[in-house]
Amino acid sequence: MRKIYMVILIGLLVLVLAASGYAGNQGGTMTLDPFTGIYTFDREQQKLDARSYYGLRAGYNFTDSLALEAMFGYIPTETGSMAYADRDVQVYRVGIDALYHFNPEGNLVPFVSVGLGATQTDNGSQGMPDHGRGMFDYGVGLKYFLSETVALRGDVKQALFSQGGDARFNTEYTVGLTFLLGAEKKAVAGAPLAKDTEAPDVVCTNPGSGVTGWSVDRNVTATFSEEMDLSAFTTSTFTVKKGTTLVPGKVTFAGLNAAFKPANDLEKGTVYTATISAGVKDKAGNALGKSYVWSFTTVPTPKIVPAVLISLEDSHFAHDSVELSEDGKTILNYNAKLLRENPKMKIRVAGYASASGTHEYNKKLSERRATVVKNYLVKEGGVKEDRLTKIGYGETRPAEYEAVPSDIYSEAAKSNQRVLFELIVK
Repeated sequence: MRKIYMVILIGLLVLVLAASGYAGNQGGTMTLDPFTGIYTFDREQQKLDARSYYGLRAGYNFTDSLALEAMFGYIPTETGSMAYADRDVQVYRVGIDALYHFNPEGNLVPFVSVGLGATQTDNGSQGMPDHGRGMFDYGVGLKYFLSETVALRGDVKQALFSQGGDARFNTEYTVGLTFLLGAEKKAVAGAPLAKDTEAPDVVCTNPGSGVTGWSVDRNVTATFSEEMDLSAFTTSTFTVKKGTTLVPGKVTFAGLNAAFKPANDLEKGTVYTATISAGVKDKAGNALGKSYVWSFTTVPTPKIVPAVLISLEDSHFAHDSVELSEDGKTILNYNAKLLRENPKMKIRVAGYASASGTHEYNKKLSERRATVVKNYLVKEGGVKEDRLTKIGYGETRPAEYEAVPSDIYSEAAKSNQRVLFELIVK
């Protein structure tokens, strides 16, 4: 029978070594251990047969390694003596043991035990006298944790006692389960993480390289491939320049993003160059392989075209007619070019006349001259007609007062014989 249980214990050991498990024995927990096994007696003195053994242990782990437990066991056996009619004997085993665990944080936890105990024999027929016996016991064992709170357990223990002045030994072999009550869940140690040796990268910037029309009041940002060492980011390692001139500002970092905030708005219509220095490092100490440089252009300065007033005097028309002179055509060609380059301009062509002649005649003459100018801008100058309007004022709204209206060659008359262009940027 002893050999059978030794084989069982060895088989359990091989099984637990081949299985995966969890760590381990924990201080500050209570334990409960039901068990079964085989109990052998010193037959020379006790004359009791080795039999099955059942029991329960309860204990407390003061630390991960040190524990104290009490036990109770029951062995239904027989006496080998033929002197008794009733050979059935019940043996009760009690004890208290101190345990010391090795490798308590591992899955496989060996231990040693030492303690005091006693046995009590009971023969129901009274044929064999009952008796109790104290003993000193010691042993070894093994626990294999199947989870944070359950372990397989095997023990081999020897009890030493004295009888007739001689040392006697009982031996027990047990297997069972250990339950940890109040255990905290422990993480199973895994393979160590590989050391980060990869250099960080700049994965994107805002604005991107070559971007035009960047707002003058926005931050310049860069996004990295991993978390960076924040202490490496300063206005020396993240710069923005206009030509060779540094832009004053401050640098902040959040998440994977570094941001340069200019102290003042950037200048419009200007090319800027941003640089992330190769000195910046990630949290593992890996430096950026080389400086990252990109350029962008801010929004252009709005093109402001002032209102333009163009005057065609009487000398630019044939006398008392609406026919353009060559000088008048030259002036209109120049201004048609200006109008084509500024397609948002809206134009009002206003014709005027001197005070000579009747009011009706002068008004119609000024209107005809305005019409001639408008048609010339459309047909010869390539200006869209929907951009042009016209009006004739005659001799009203004079540029200068004419004291003698009949003097058509006076300086005042010449000033009033004109066509005005009002060019307005919409």
